[in-house]
Amino acid sequence: MNKKLSNKYLIIAPSWLGDLIMSQSLLKELKKQDPNCTIDVYAPKYTMPILDRMEEISGKLINPFDHGTFDLKERFKEGRKLAKNNYDTVIVLPNSLKSALIALFSKVKDRRGFKGESRYFILNNMRCNKNDFPLMVQRYVALAFDKNIVKTAKDLPKFAYPKLTVNKPDEEKIKELGLDFSRPALVLGCGANYGPAKLWPVEYFAKISSLWIKQGGSVIGLGSKKDIPTVQQIFSNIEDEYKPFFTDIAGKTNLTEALDIVGQCTAAVCNDSGLMHTVAAADIPQVCIFGSTSTNYTPPLSDKAICVESDEPCHPCFNRTCKYGHYNCLKKIAPEYVFEKLMSLLDKKRG
Repeated sequence: MNKKLSNKYLIIAPSWLGDLIMSQSLLKELKKQDPNCTIDVYAPKYTMPILDRMEEISGKLINPFDHGTFDLKERFKEGRKLAKNNYDTVIVLPNSLKSALIALFSKVKDRRGFKGESRYFILNNMRCNKNDFPLMVQRYVALAFDKNIVKTAKDLPKFAYPKLTVNKPDEEKIKELGLDFSRPALVLGCGANYGPAKLWPVEYFAKISSLWIKQGGSVIGLGSKKDIPTVQQIFSNIEDEYKPFFTDIAGKTNLTEALDIVGQCTAAVCNDSGLMHTVAAADIPQVCIFGSTSTNYTPPLSDKAICVESDEPCHPCFNRTCKYGHYNCLKKIAPEYVFEKLMSLLDKKRG
């Protein structure tokens, strides 16, 4: 009797960092089912360093298309190039039609994904029941199973959360950034590429920073180049006596440098963002702020996280900006309350 060969998977990954990190739960499930399977991930270039920290991945392939770019001719070429790798299964995680076209042109026989933008006949192993899997991570993991057996989230077995490999930060980089971990460090995830409806006010982050430093800690303002003005505003709102213990490194690290720095921290306070999911995958305690978005869709996948979510009647709207202009879903989450939650989380960890 011939032994069944292990599957060769192609994963067409999401472009958002947080979604990409959550997709590791799918990779872990595929490896659990078939430890010898091959998993190649097709993802944007900027995510490659993070993929290096996912031990389940066999190969990385760069998705060259900018967000929103269609370019049917080039997508056909990409698909035909991928076809040479002879994959058994391609799993399409983004909802877009254009991402599914890559799968179609790759001529992989088993093309899996959720319906998304009316992808009938493009995905031949398609699920049309998103509502039966409320959490994004549940939708991802469901694609590892036969849709006739795992029909709803209740049918899913317990699955593993993302867990990125965290290394000790480079000493020269730590020195260059002016970081000192002799005091317990709190990292701030104060950005969110999605839009202002995810951004907790800068003065609230400043208050949290002062409260943490007052208790003997230090604070790290982390983020991309887009977050530089936000971190600068937080710093300017901190009481002068506490400013020497605040280090602004926004825009000064790449993704894996940021991950390794997070791994040295005691705790974090984050908006619903890619950094929130990075902190969760680094296994660091955090309090997460949810304004326009909901924990019923993309919560941090960690048992060391506490989510603080708005109770405004318009929540969740999932809009990038507040249609009423007041952003009460964020403004009514007081920094003192968040700090109390943070302290209770750390007390629980110590206990």
